[in-house]
Amino acid sequence: MRYLSPLRYPGGKARLAPYLQRLINAQTPRPAHYAEPFAGGAGAALKLLTDDIVEEIHLNDLNPGIAAFWRSITTAPEDFCALIEATNVDLEEWHRQREIYYAGETGDDLPLGFATFYLNRTNRSGILHAGPIGGLEQNGRWKIDARYNKGGLVQRIKAIAPLSNRIHVTQLEGLKFLEEISELDSNVFIYADPPYIVQGDGLYLHAFDESAHVSLAEKLALTRSPWMLTYDDDPRITDVLYNNVRSARFPIAHTAHKQHIGTEAVIYSDSISVPDLELTTGRAAEWIAG
Repeated sequence: MRYLSPLRYPGGKARLAPYLQRLINAQTPRPAHYAEPFAGGAGAALKLLTDDIVEEIHLNDLNPGIAAFWRSITTAPEDFCALIEATNVDLEEWHRQREIYYAGETGDDLPLGFATFYLNRTNRSGILHAGPIGGLEQNGRWKIDARYNKGGLVQRIKAIAPLSNRIHVTQLEGLKFLEEISELDSNVFIYADPPYIVQGDGLYLHAFDESAHVSLAEKLALTRSPWMLTYDDDPRITDVLYNNVRSARFPIAHTAHKQHIGTEAVIYSDSISVPDLELTTGRAAEWIAG
């Protein structure tokens, strides 16, 4: 199965899974846990888990809908798959699911988790607060069901279900999550891909503000676990927040709004062993500092 995550995510990092595997394998001791404070689609995490590179993964996302989605498919996968099969993919249903999503938490994960999934699969670029693929008039080249292959999506969820006891889902602020997993020390590898400074307001409902980016940098500086961080290639990141740690610039394909090859920054914790800089296949990163 080429894609493991049922979610589509702008700038999804599943393509970094082979690199993360090499990075985890290069550490001594080798971490048995893998954690993402801003999990989103969690494509890389699922790949590392299914390939038994790590024993357990910790997925955290502050967005109530995203957290409800992950809780739903790991606690009630059969119910979730039944909803996929039974729910129409049309504009009438899109409006109904959109209302459920914006109503927020009710104490029942399944409706909110499914509404989040539905919008993610039917909205432009998977952006939860965007409009539907094809537009409200459905006069675009692609229609609302273009990314909603029921059979394939059910297959992905059924593949994740047997791994549920190795998947831990939380809905915390990123910094609080880092505190919660600190007891794992060097036995957890942390990959952080926070809402970006430049694109955050356009891509995420819970975008960081400037003080949150500063707090994240301060928290990671005190974290004993090995960690890697990716960001937009922005001098405020590499020249200011993380100017005293190793960083590199790497090319990556972006899919949100308009497909293009962009650049992002990768930052490594002081103690981490870096085996190479080929984060994406065939494209090597270049050191900025360190």
